[in-house]
Amino acid sequence: MKKTVMFFAMLFVGSISVFAQDKGDEPDNSVFQFLPVYDRYASKECIVKLKDGTTVKGINDDLDRKKGQITAIEIKDPATKKTTEYKAEQIDEMYLYPSGFDKLSKRSAAVTDLKAYTNNSLDKIMSQGYCYFKNQSVSLKNKKKEKEFLMQLVNPDFCSAIMVFGDNMAKESASIGVGPMKVAGGIDKSFYVRKGDEVFWLKKAEFEDNYDRLFGDSPEFVAKFPKKDVVWRKLNLYIYEYTKTVTK
Repeated sequence: MKKTVMFFAMLFVGSISVFAQDKGDEPDNSVFQFLPVYDRYASKECIVKLKDGTTVKGINDDLDRKKGQITAIEIKDPATKKTTEYKAEQIDEMYLYPSGFDKLSKRSAAVTDLKAYTNNSLDKIMSQGYCYFKNQSVSLKNKKKEKEFLMQLVNPDFCSAIMVFGDNMAKESASIGVGPMKVAGGIDKSFYVRKGDEVFWLKKAEFEDNYDRLFGDSPEFVAKFPKKDVVWRKLNLYIYEYTKTVTK
C-alpha cells in the first residue's frame, strides 16, 4: 500500500515538474487565459445593444440556439412583465450573466476568470461578472451556410488582432494530473476565431495546418514560435504573443 501511495505521489510531483519546466520564461498565465465557455445563463438583468444603436436592458427570459450558438434572446421588462424577442440579426453585442450552477461547475477557472474580468479593458460591464457576446456571421464547423450568431468572446483582454469565440459543442482535452489532483485543466478542442474579416472554426486536429493563416504574417512571432514546435494547449499564449508583435 505504501509503495502504491509513493508511486502516485512521485508521479504527481513529476507532472508538476514537467509542467513547470515546459512553461519556461512565459508570462503570467492569468494575463492571457481564455475565459470559460458557459452554457447556462441566469435569469438576471442582461444588456443588449442593437445594430440601430438602441440599448435594451431587462431580464434574460429565454435563449434560442443552434449547435450551442445563440440565435435569439427573449427579454422581459421587469416593470410590465412583457417579453420581447430579439433575433441575432438585430443585435450587435450583448452581456449575459452565467448561472450560478454553471459558474460552480467551472470553478477550476474561477481565479483566472476573476482576474481576467477585473483587469479587462474591453468594457467595465464585464467586471461585474457578465459574459460578452458579439454578433458574428459564421459557417458552423465550416460546413453550414453562413448565419449570424451571438458568440461569447473568450479573449477580451487581447482580442485586437485575433478574436476567439467559444464553441459550446467542443470536446475537451485531458487534464494533467492524477485522479482528483489536477496540475492543469483541459482546453477545449475547438474554437471559432476571427482574424480580419474572416471567421472560421479552428479545431485541434487542424491547428498546424492553420498556423500560417493565423500567425504567418508576423516574422517575429514565427521566429519565436516555429510551426514545428507549437502545441494546441498553448493556443491562448500564442494569440497573446502574436497580438503583441502586430500591435506595437
